[in-house]
Amino acid sequence: MNHIEHMANELATEVISEAAETFFGQRKILEEEMERFTIRAKQVRELGEQVSRMQKVLHGVLLDAPTIQDFYGLLNIPCPDKPEAASARDIFQLLGKPSAWSLRGRYSKLLVSAYTQTHAEVDAYLHGGYRDDPTHPKKKIAYGGYLKIQDWAEKLNKTIAKLNTEQSPGEVLQFVKGLDATTCAMEKAAGASCDTGRDRGMLYTCIDLSALDLPVFPEYPPPARIQKDLQQFAKQVCSRRESAVREFLEESEQSGQ
Repeated sequence: MNHIEHMANELATEVISEAAETFFGQRKILEEEMERFTIRAKQVRELGEQVSRMQKVLHGVLLDAPTIQDFYGLLNIPCPDKPEAASARDIFQLLGKPSAWSLRGRYSKLLVSAYTQTHAEVDAYLHGGYRDDPTHPKKKIAYGGYLKIQDWAEKLNKTIAKLNTEQSPGEVLQFVKGLDATTCAMEKAAGASCDTGRDRGMLYTCIDLSALDLPVFPEYPPPARIQKDLQQFAKQVCSRRESAVREFLEESEQSGQ
């Protein structure tokens, strides 16, 4: 081996080392981020379960399907296809006993309370918020919600698509093998190919957001903005279905005794 060949081999070794470091380094970074994504997606799913529970309480306060439909019409957001309602016991235990002189006042307070808490749960689910830091009781930790997960999944999928094409295992191995001109020439002379074809089983799969079982909720209007509308809606329900509202409130209050 002459001096030039020795230098070429040293250069090839250095290039191969850098290529391997880049290849495996990028994959490690992606895999670590995907692990964090999976953990956060699970936490967001749990937030979604909390929204569903609170939404059932709101539906229970609204008494029946037609009233639920009218209520979502008031909010100008889609009504769930099959709205489920919580039991009177669950409603009372969560919201407490509304205090007011009139039937309308008690029902109005209950509806406003149910809506306010539902809005808070939906807002945390969609946008995230802050939670207590277990290591520092006086500090808060920010967390993202469903919209953050959507954006994160999109960015990860772009990274995955780039690594699967520009930095695929086959491409990298082909590049590395091409640096060894002598071996490549011998393979071609023997009728073989320098094409490695080793991508199978090593490519990343893009994230399918629909497979994460994350519920989809619309934005609920802020309670302060529609409080008068909520009170007016409660008044109309009481006027139209006074006996049903009275029976519901009595049942709820008795459930807590």
